[in-house]
Amino acid sequence: MPLAFVVALALQGGALAFDVKEGPAPANPPPGMLFKSIGDSLREGLNALSSGNSEMAVQALGYAAREGNVAAQWKLGRMYQDGEGVRRDDLKAYQHFSEIANRHADVSPDSPHARVVAQAFVALGGYHLAGIPNSRVKRNPVRATEMFHYAASYFDDADAQYHLGRIFSEGVAGPRDLHQAARWFNLAAEKGHVPAQARLGQMLFNGDGVPRQGPRGLMWMQVAANKAFPGRDDWVVELNTRARSVATEDERRLADAYLRKYERSGR
Repeated sequence: MPLAFVVALALQGGALAFDVKEGPAPANPPPGMLFKSIGDSLREGLNALSSGNSEMAVQALGYAAREGNVAAQWKLGRMYQDGEGVRRDDLKAYQHFSEIANRHADVSPDSPHARVVAQAFVALGGYHLAGIPNSRVKRNPVRATEMFHYAASYFDDADAQYHLGRIFSEGVAGPRDLHQAARWFNLAAEKGHVPAQARLGQMLFNGDGVPRQGPRGLMWMQVAANKAFPGRDDWVVELNTRARSVATEDERRLADAYLRKYERSGR
């Protein structure tokens, strides 16, 4: 399966090829910059970024990235994705994430790089889900699902599992499948993923595609609300507030008992 993804990522719709170098390919350091090692260039790049010298950061990180340093490739991808120190460029971000996926799709899930590789697949899934305007990366929910599914299953990544839950619950890539949505939300929720906990709780409370479990659903929504990040996760708090307002007193009491047991478990 990893090999199939390496091949698939090499072409976008059979047309977009990435500049992926096979094997070691020594790169010359940027003019005026000499590094003792790839790690040295990575540190120089991160230090330059933190000090506001984005041009030097891109040069140093680019050198490390061309030498195959996963951390540098990831950082450059995020810089272009978020517009951190550089002008936002989703296509450049996509290419950096694709480089990671192409080279490291079959890295062991126990590898120190596994999290970064999984997140590269998640980022690629997001780009395929929305598409990149004025580029050859078109909206392709089916391909996005493949990216998320690979990261969710091979790397057991909670973000990917959450995105799969959303895809199945909303029918983005085909018919809605609430049973599958609940399955993926549950896997992510058990890992502490706040949005997944909220979505799972909502499904259980309403009985959407699963047998209704009001108290259990309230518990998950409360767990999520307790860890919600202000501003970003306000919808989680609102979801919990609305559910508790329509729940029965018995449901709320039992949900609180479940919550205390959950918290004692240390999760």
